[in-house]
Amino acid sequence: MKRCFSLALAFLGLAFAGPIYADDQSTPHLETVATIPSDGFNENIFEDSDGNFYVTEAFNSTLWRIFPNGEAKVFAKFPDHAIILGVVRVGDGFVLGVTKRTFFTPSGSDFTDLGAEVLMLDKNGQITDTISGQGGQLFNGMALDGYGNVLISDSRTASIWRFKPAEKALTLWAEDDALAAEGKGALGANGVKVLNGWVYVANKTDLAIYKVRMDAEGRSQGPFVLVADGLPAADDFAIGPDGTIYVPPAEQNAPVTTISPEGTKGILIESAPYGASAMVSADGQWLYWATGRETEHQRLVRVALP
Repeated sequence: MKRCFSLALAFLGLAFAGPIYADDQSTPHLETVATIPSDGFNENIFEDSDGNFYVTEAFNSTLWRIFPNGEAKVFAKFPDHAIILGVVRVGDGFVLGVTKRTFFTPSGSDFTDLGAEVLMLDKNGQITDTISGQGGQLFNGMALDGYGNVLISDSRTASIWRFKPAEKALTLWAEDDALAAEGKGALGANGVKVLNGWVYVANKTDLAIYKVRMDAEGRSQGPFVLVADGLPAADDFAIGPDGTIYVPPAEQNAPVTTISPEGTKGILIESAPYGASAMVSADGQWLYWATGRETEHQRLVRVALP
């Protein structure tokens, strides 16, 4: 299992009121918000309006809830699913992107047919509905579109899908070569974010982030535009209210990369623990991510934004 975990890492890569403390090692600007009592790989993160964080532990198929007081508890487990990826809260419930099968094969990683599904959960984490994807899909990053729907990146079919919770329906939102993956062992479209009429999406194969306009009815409009390439990683990312993009560390003790609205790259913090995805707090003051490559336990950490 340890070998599978290490292989997995290569591919998937509101102010908090709880007991926050500064990291006492070599990262003075990094604060630990909560300890997650697991050595598993954390993939995605979402903050609700009550200040709770929800973190998907991908390969143990576990959804963690981190309370405002810093306590981390298992919110839900999904023993019938191999991998859980994206998560958002919609109304009183949740939407998750999951797979029925793992990508581990005797000949290496194969993402071509994992049995992608969208799960709808109630407020207690119980599955209420299952919406099956098509063969070859992989539902990954998720973002609320501002129209009551969820945009979901498909890492295998160069596309973004729109999920309407009220109708329990998936429809194609956009398809473009900018989102494509290269080969059966690669991922394309990954993290997705929405800001000021633009939809931003990372391409893990290209190590790049693109954006596309969204019209007044929530439809994609126009071509995908390159925001930045040559990034250290392009799994998931965060975006601040001013349009600055934050890419979490691509490995242990690596920088947090910034991309200005004009496309200029910089560094927010020189050294920090690895994170697959990140988010900016509701008040725009903090960058949060869940670690995924630490030993014994993982953490929810944060860095103040300038």
